[in-house]
Amino acid sequence: MVLRSEGEVKESQGDVLGVYRVVDTYCDKPVYKQDGGENYIYYSSASASWLVGTVVGHQHAWLRNNTDRAPDTRWVPDLTSGWESRPLLRSQGCLPAVWRSQDGQFTIEALPDMERVARLAEDFHASV
Repeated sequence: MVLRSEGEVKESQGDVLGVYRVVDTYCDKPVYKQDGGENYIYYSSASASWLVGTVVGHQHAWLRNNTDRAPDTRWVPDLTSGWESRPLLRSQGCLPAVWRSQDGQFTIEALPDMERVARLAEDFHASV
């Protein structure tokens, strides 16, 4: 999948954007690793959120989606809204406590082949 932004995330945390691929599982959901980067997308059952951060399972994250749909979602591009960010205050080296909505400025898109693979996997799981 591809993370894209034309807003605040691109300006303040452009290093989280790019291509992510499934590499593992955590909390019975896929973990996505950034190609050429240090970031992961993972589900945290502790916060009932999908998070984008550098340590799988850690609550310290750059982006999150904690909408009502998050706990039931396995395929992250299905979460088309509800993403929030906490931009790093690089001068202070910390994250502010306030999450900001990224609706309309941030997208997660499936790579064309990934959509086909996801449908095949769903069909396979439904037939088992």
